[in-house]
Amino acid sequence: MMASRFSGWNSLLLSGLLATLPAWADDLAGPRYHVQGFAAQGLIGSSDNRFFGDSEDRVSTDFTEAGLHGSWQPLDALRLSGQVLYRRAGESDQDGLRLDYAQADWQFYQTDVTQFGLKLGKVKLPYGLYNETRDVPFTRPGILLPQSVYIDNSRDLLLAAPGMFVHGASVQKYGAIDFLLGWVRPDFDSESVEYVFLGNTRPGKLQGKGTLGARLRWDAPTDTTLMLTYADARADYSPGSPDSLAAGKIRFRNLLATVQQRLDTLTLTAEYGQPQGNRRGFGPALPDDSRTVQAFYLQGEWRFRPAWELMLRHDIFYRDRNDKNGRQFEAATGLPAHSMFARDSTLGLRWDATPSLMLRAEYHHIDGTGWLPGPDNPDLFSREQRWNMWLLQAAYRF
Repeated sequence: MMASRFSGWNSLLLSGLLATLPAWADDLAGPRYHVQGFAAQGLIGSSDNRFFGDSEDRVSTDFTEAGLHGSWQPLDALRLSGQVLYRRAGESDQDGLRLDYAQADWQFYQTDVTQFGLKLGKVKLPYGLYNETRDVPFTRPGILLPQSVYIDNSRDLLLAAPGMFVHGASVQKYGAIDFLLGWVRPDFDSESVEYVFLGNTRPGKLQGKGTLGARLRWDAPTDTTLMLTYADARADYSPGSPDSLAAGKIRFRNLLATVQQRLDTLTLTAEYGQPQGNRRGFGPALPDDSRTVQAFYLQGEWRFRPAWELMLRHDIFYRDRNDKNGRQFEAATGLPAHSMFARDSTLGLRWDATPSLMLRAEYHHIDGTGWLPGPDNPDLFSREQRWNMWLLQAAYRF
């Protein structure tokens, strides 16, 4: 009860702060200063299972997002930027206020058509089409991103991390090409990430190690985007006391392919990845495991009126591409087979009521529980295989 009241006061204070920020942002706006922000509140209901709070057969209000972004260009070749984020998403994310990212971008070479730069600090990670802006509701194709590729259970791992990236871009008659290549240390030490890699929360600490990240993107003159993203991440586990696990290691690799085609009022997007996970050295309580995930979605967005947009998506996720129905997993562990997959059909509607106010509605029909938030659903046997979910969201920006 005390935690609930504290969250309520946090939300109230945050709302008051955001109400005063537009005037302050106007004072800072200028050729070298830029400040903008957003706030969003969601309502979630589900027929079974919980998503971002107690949503089962009731309405959860535990999905709140707000952010303040600022950038400053002290020199022509140097830009400093960062974002402070407030986020609450049921039991999966109760951290509240945090530093989302803070980075310096030095453009050390620049011509009319080509540039090269270096980003360092707590940098945004290049992962797929939406990851770098996933916390801003106005930039997402729906209230939720496709959970097969952008699993909210792993968002702490994917968002931003201390490190550096070399990047470059060139605009030619055949289109624009850009790349990023860098080294970061991702954050594995969160409840939701532990559920993904260790099956539950543990008394020890999962510490991220050096990770290679790369992205190659081509925007063709035909309004086509082709992109490849690669990540190779590692983590070590230090046992707590008491702890049934030994000091183990985790390695996670993924090559993600992206295709997007824009056709006047219609945008078609598809992304496909086969993340490979390897877990070893944790002892008998958590046997060594190596598997390849299969993740894919196909999405269409239709702007049928200037202020209205319809979104349709089919999203497929298999924890093991060699055991798509989960039967081998169930036979080996006794755990439900449906925890190994999720197939999600989504219908969404967006209305830009004003340039600053957006209202959204979304419906999901899901077969499987493969990406259900673990902290919201700790009992695997109480999860239902087939379930429905609806979401409403109001978002404001300045």
